Amino acid sequence: MAAAAAAPAVDSAELDSTVKSIATQLRQTWNADPGTATLLWPAIEVLPPGQTPLAVCSGANAAASVATGAQSPALFCAASGKVLLDRTRLAREASRHGEWGVVYWVGVGLAKAILGSRPTSLLPPAAANLQANCLAGVLIGGTNLQPRPQAPPKPDQLVAPANRAYATAAAEQMGTRSQRSYALLTGLGVTDLGGCSDASMAQLAMDQVPDPALLTELATGTDRAVLNTLGVIHRRCRRLPNAPCPRQVPRFSGQK
Repeated sequence: MAAAAAAPAVDSAELDSTVKSIATQLRQTWNADPGTATLLWPAIEVLPPGQTPLAVCSGANAAASVATGAQSPALFCAASGKVLLDRTRLAREASRHGEWGVVYWVGVGLAKAILGSRPTSLLPPAAANLQANCLAGVLIGGTNLQPRPQAPPKPDQLVAPANRAYATAAAEQMGTRSQRSYALLTGLGVTDLGGCSDASMAQLAMDQVPDPALLTELATGTDRAVLNTLGVIHRRCRRLPNAPCPRQVPRFSGQK
């Protein structure tokens, strides 16, 4: 079987423009959501080629980030109050997944900024990273951003950036592929899990979810009922008890 053609390479100016456009739409969600409306919107910086977020964000914050995002193209640097994006890795994600790959990582970076506004989390690293994926889904779900239809349709297109974000060996720190996919879908509102709370993400990290069949299908990318191209285009947030549509950022206890 012939391999699917990769998306064309993204040049530097195009990447900057794409990030700016995506950030504009995500900022509208940020300002409208009660959980983030009072938080300062972080500056988003795409670093020059050859610079990495951890190298730029020096000090204790960078050291603390090793467990929750050292290999990530996106990092929130508390020292500068900026979301830092790795230009080389972000361009690679855009080549793999198109604009949707950039949407995902900008969303994750902003999610880490949200989590940086709260006291130190007691969640283990995997659950904390799942929470960032879930919150990214909440922010994205409040926009019109979505993957572009592909021919032939790819059943896992919606979750592909989350699924392939880290190697399998990083599961203990970053969650499994299916858990990250499920977390992103939860933020978008299309799972039976109501939201991104600490308790929900701790349960997800242990594969304890109300719709385990979906979690199993996400490991194989075959759940066409949820993930095929038409499902992406027409996805609808599912109304659940105490879970409005679109989903909202939870109010964390003791938030600064």
